[in-house]
Amino acid sequence: MIINVIILLACALLPGLIILRKTHFSEFNLRYFLVFAGAYLFAMTVIHLIPDLFLSGEDPFNLGLYILIGFFLQKVLENFSNGVEHGHLHLHSKVPVTYLLMALVIHSFLEGSILTDSFHSNHSSIAESANKSSPKILLGIVMHKIPASLALTALLVTQLKSKTKAFFLLLIFAVSSPIGLLTSEFFSHSSLLSPEYVIIFFAVVAGSFLQISTTIFIESDPNHKLDWKRFSVSLLGAGAAVLAQLII
Repeated sequence: MIINVIILLACALLPGLIILRKTHFSEFNLRYFLVFAGAYLFAMTVIHLIPDLFLSGEDPFNLGLYILIGFFLQKVLENFSNGVEHGHLHLHSKVPVTYLLMALVIHSFLEGSILTDSFHSNHSSIAESANKSSPKILLGIVMHKIPASLALTALLVTQLKSKTKAFFLLLIFAVSSPIGLLTSEFFSHSSLLSPEYVIIFFAVVAGSFLQISTTIFIESDPNHKLDWKRFSVSLLGAGAAVLAQLII
């Protein structure tokens, strides 16, 4: 778990530090990476997270309902984050930095929480999954957080006109995922919270992952025309998720 915490911190801090040393950032340079990461995250949610949820023994209808709640909750958060979690840059955004950061911190906390070892069963029972890490989920989150960190830092520097303030807020964003992981680990291994509520929480997170990944797909092809390069990158991302599921 400590390694996961370090990786989560690094993937959010290091890209931001690169932007703090540069004067220009363009999301155009990341367009194919975003498509690959979105396809990977979508596929991993479909073939790993959601099957694990439905193998938990909870009522399937309720699980589907909580996945829907997570989907629309992320849509609400996106209204305040301006799509920064997708790696999108809106330098002239009118959303206050405080609201933007709060939305990103909530989102980051949720995605960190899904990494708790006690959940990822690889299609065995939840009880048998203790101490099983899920590097394949971590990989998807890392690929997702890198462009988010780049876009967030560029936006903060532009709006705040201060690299020191931008770094402080970037640090808050960076620690939110590790805090989510540590909180999730604590509650999943204690008697303070029923396992049923832990499963519900993960269903909400799975829904948010679906919203993020599908939004990346839609925005990468706004004219609804099949771009074979983007489509090929999407297949590679989904294929990487399938391969990771089979071998990790």
